[in-house]
Amino acid sequence: MNHERDISEILQARKTRFLLVAMLSTTTFVLLILLFSPYFNISEIYIHGNSRVSQEEIRTRLEISEGSHLLLFNVRAARRRITENTYIGDVQFERVLPGRLHVTVTERRLTAFVEHTGGFLFLDDFGRVIDVRDYITDSLPMLEGLHFTRFQLGEILEVPDPAAFSVIVQYAQLLNHHNLIDRVSHSNVSDAANIRINIEKMAFNVGGISDADAKIRTIVQILQEFPNAGLIPGIMDLRELQTDYVFEMLQ
Repeated sequence: MNHERDISEILQARKTRFLLVAMLSTTTFVLLILLFSPYFNISEIYIHGNSRVSQEEIRTRLEISEGSHLLLFNVRAARRRITENTYIGDVQFERVLPGRLHVTVTERRLTAFVEHTGGFLFLDDFGRVIDVRDYITDSLPMLEGLHFTRFQLGEILEVPDPAAFSVIVQYAQLLNHHNLIDRVSHSNVSDAANIRINIEKMAFNVGGISDADAKIRTIVQILQEFPNAGLIPGIMDLRELQTDYVFEMLQ
C-alpha cells in the first residue's frame, strides 16, 4: 500500500510539473506573439507641451521608424536624446495600446540674456545657459553687470560669486511668477546688495534677497495703481519695506 501511494504521489508531482511547464510555455508563447505582432507597431504619435521646439525635431529624436514596436520602445534612450536639446527640461511617455504613443515635453523658460563676446547667452529661470545667439528676437530683460569667465551650454552659468547669482535667479523666478518678466527691460546685478530692476523706463532698487517676494508684490501693486509708471524715467527705493515710497524722477 505504501509503495502504491509513493508511486501515486510521484505521478501527481510529475503531472503538476508538467502543467506548470505547459502554462509557462503558453505564457511565453503569448508574450512572444504580443512582442512581435505588427498589431502593436507604433501607428500614432501625439506630442504635447512644446512651443519652441518643433514637433519635427522631437519626432526625429524619438528615432521611431516604420515597424517600431510600442512595447519595445526604449523610453530611457528616447528621453536622453530629446533632452539633449537644451530647451527641453524633461519628457514623459505614455503608451496606449495597441499603437499610440503620447510624448509630453516640459520646455525650459527663457528668462533673461547676457552679452558675451559680441553675442548673447540666453538663460532660463535657474541661470542655465540654454541658447547662444548673435541676435535677439525675444522680449527678455538683459542682465547688466553679471561677471563670468566661461560657460557651457545646458549648464548653470559659472560666476565668481555663486551666492550673488542665486539672488538674481530667485528674483527672476519671482518676476516670472508674478507675470512681470515681459515688462522688465533690464536688470543691473553688478551689486548683489543693490539690484536694480527696470520696468520699462522706471528703475526699482530692490536691494538684496531679503523680503524679495514682498518687494516684487509691491512693484506689482505700484504698477496696478499707476499704469503709466513704467513710462516715466525715474527710480524708487525698495531696499526697505515701508508704507510710503518716494519716486525720484530722472532727467
